[in-house]
Amino acid sequence: MRSARTILASLLPFWLYLAFFKFGGGLHYTLMSPYGEFFFPVWVIGVLIGGTSLVQLLLDVPAGYLLDRFGYVRMLKVTTCAFLLAGLCIALGLSQVSYVLSLILAIFGWQFYGPGGSAYILSQATDLESGRYFSLRETFGSIGIVCASVSLPLVLLVSPHIAGILLCALFGVSLFLLYLVPKDKAPVESHIIARHMRRRPLWHIVTDMRRLNPASSMLMLLSFFGAVFYGVIWFVVPLVIAGQQANAEIMGLGLAVFDFSVVVLGYVLGTLADRTDKKMLVFFGLLGFSIFGVLVGLNFGLLFILFGFLATTGEEMADISLWSWMHHLDKDHTADGTVSSVISFFEDFGWAVGPVVAGILYTLTGPALSISIGAAPLFIVWVIYYVFVHKHFPYKLHYSPLPHRIPRRKHKS
Repeated sequence: MRSARTILASLLPFWLYLAFFKFGGGLHYTLMSPYGEFFFPVWVIGVLIGGTSLVQLLLDVPAGYLLDRFGYVRMLKVTTCAFLLAGLCIALGLSQVSYVLSLILAIFGWQFYGPGGSAYILSQATDLESGRYFSLRETFGSIGIVCASVSLPLVLLVSPHIAGILLCALFGVSLFLLYLVPKDKAPVESHIIARHMRRRPLWHIVTDMRRLNPASSMLMLLSFFGAVFYGVIWFVVPLVIAGQQANAEIMGLGLAVFDFSVVVLGYVLGTLADRTDKKMLVFFGLLGFSIFGVLVGLNFGLLFILFGFLATTGEEMADISLWSWMHHLDKDHTADGTVSSVISFFEDFGWAVGPVVAGILYTLTGPALSISIGAAPLFIVWVIYYVFVHKHFPYKLHYSPLPHRIPRRKHKS
């Protein structure tokens, strides 16, 4: 097995591509809610942004076929060009038409990034090295999101024209880096499990999910309501920064902390899930996610960063433990692709619902209560777990191996 340094050096242009793409993509997504205020009511902006995620979800399977047909790097170039045009729409002059066109282009900008990046990594990595490859992917993607979050307050101070030029520059660098990455190797269609379902009848899918209960059902609930919460966060916080309703630098760091906490604590929580009772970890993880998620919306100062860090820590603790629990329940692993795809579907659907909910709540209640109300359904997940799982599942779970899992997205992708 090669060292992490060797893996890093062998695909350095690709890792840098991930960072620059996520920098530009994250910045574009956060700018859409404050820029939309120039032309539309906030609730309409929520519908527009949520609608783009829904369209992206519906196009997932056709995107998978195009990736296998035309190649991963080639389609990553297409998706980067789409985002380059989205930035150009803003640079040439922000209007109702250019705003909506930029949102539409961003659909195709995100469309091939997730599955294309995963497929490309799997085409380059051996089975023993895939974990390290995906860890580097998450690290460099998070670096890009942190850069976008921290720079957002500064970008909102300049004109949309300058912001559009910055987006074009970031995606231009991303496109250049793609021409430096090694070419695709053998197709890996059977491995693209994170976003595309196998062709299995619906009743087989239901059977697969029921066989892995209670972990599979809890993961679906956590995926959906967690994504709704993060969708509200990424819609509301840019509006707060643009409206100067709080310290912009602190709020920018607050957005970054949701990714930064995963980078800092991911290994620690994974080790904890291997060695501690998973039932108990899920219980306290869901409870912490619920409590601190609600508290995030009640303070737009330094406590926003602290509560955001603690909320994400609780969510990661529950998520990692549930994936490990499901791995323990799955004896033959014949439906890994189906199960992962169903869970991803619920998460993607949450990202479509989150901005719509945020737009309506922001208009009715303001930013603070929007975030708190967006987090409140997480208590429902915790209650369901406590009543139907924690109290009745017959035994404790210790020391089962932690599998490679689909990382929970704290940002749009």
